[in-house]
Amino acid sequence: MRLVLSDIRMRASMWWWTFLCAVVGAACSAGSVIAMFTAVSASRAAGDARMVSASIALGGNIVFFTVLAAVGVVASTVGLTLTSQRRDHALWAILGIPRERIRSILRTELVVLGVAAGALAVPLAPLVAGAALDQWTTKGLDLHGATAGFQVWHIGVSALSGVVPCLLGGWGVTRRAARTPEMRAFRDFSDPPARPGVARGVLALCLLAGVLGMWIPGLGFELEGGVEQRTAFAFAGDLFLICLLLLMGPWVITPLMRFWTAIVPLRGVAWHLAVQACRTRAARSVTTVLPFALSLSFVGLFMVVMANVMPGSTAALDDVLVVLGWVFVVSWVGGLAVIALVGRERTRDSALVTVAGARPGVVTRSTVYEGVIYAGTAVIFGAFTLAVTSATIAAGARTSVVRVLDGLTWTTLGLLAGVTLGTTCLALALQAARVSRTVAARALRS
Repeated sequence: MRLVLSDIRMRASMWWWTFLCAVVGAACSAGSVIAMFTAVSASRAAGDARMVSASIALGGNIVFFTVLAAVGVVASTVGLTLTSQRRDHALWAILGIPRERIRSILRTELVVLGVAAGALAVPLAPLVAGAALDQWTTKGLDLHGATAGFQVWHIGVSALSGVVPCLLGGWGVTRRAARTPEMRAFRDFSDPPARPGVARGVLALCLLAGVLGMWIPGLGFELEGGVEQRTAFAFAGDLFLICLLLLMGPWVITPLMRFWTAIVPLRGVAWHLAVQACRTRAARSVTTVLPFALSLSFVGLFMVVMANVMPGSTAALDDVLVVLGWVFVVSWVGGLAVIALVGRERTRDSALVTVAGARPGVVTRSTVYEGVIYAGTAVIFGAFTLAVTSATIAAGARTSVVRVLDGLTWTTLGLLAGVTLGTTCLALALQAARVSRTVAARALRS
């Protein structure tokens, strides 16, 4: 335990951002669960069966999307943090620490990180739950005065919300850290190639089976429930597909990024440096893109269903925020945390380019271009999932794709794409400004 705490203190600058992401994810996940159960309990106590059903339906969707986003974002951030330390773990093996001991140390660090995140989420989760209940009341739900007061079971929910994503994200990385030959870890300058583990492969097959199992009856058969049931099957299949694509991010996002950056006509030095940096640091790129791609694809799916299936409903921004508001919080914090997390690595890369003779303006522009590439990849991924979602929902509802697309609030979608671009570019521009004041020789020595 002493080695675990010492390593966390030594790497505090890296673990801090991962810890922040874990705290936000745990607070939002636990708060959503608390809000749903609080609303259901208050409605049952008042004898309002209709409001019980409404609370379960709305709260269940919010909990599902929020927990899924938190697990995906926190797990990917934890995995990137451990991958960035692979040379330190190789040094431990060279110094004589047994490989099984290295694995147990790293997993203990993840447990400590998750428990600490869950502990900090305990006082934050009721605040999230209170904000969620206020949102539901504003939208017209009569929750019979439900308030998110503290209860003992909140501690368990917060702890699980903190520990589970950390272990899921680091389990495979810790196994690889205990198996990777020491010299390979020191020799490889680019990120190691991604390899699907057994757990990821099994989960991917289950998700694929879910996609086919939902699409076949929803799109190909006349069901007793009519349009509503077919659309529900199509929606479930689309959701499974998005989860599958995000789960296989290294094999989906990376080729997508390579494809669209290859056809861009820009040929400047700064653009070339940005493209090569994103391709070489593939794990960094995928982890940065994933939170924004997740939120944009969920928004597209939600807007298609709300605007074209629910009678008399809209897909305005406030409706999106009611269901996906905490998804945005988790995703944006996760994306910014990854950008800040790899700041030291990016500083060294910029120093190498500067020593090689590049002008400071070229380095700054290339860093901002990285933000453009990250945002562009997320937006293109969201556009692809939106197209698939629109086509399948249209087939399930027995209507035309044009009618489905016409019902979307394109202003909201454009605003979200612009916010994504502005967020990544601004965050990297601030990082580039800090890097420009760093002495290259000092950065390479550190």
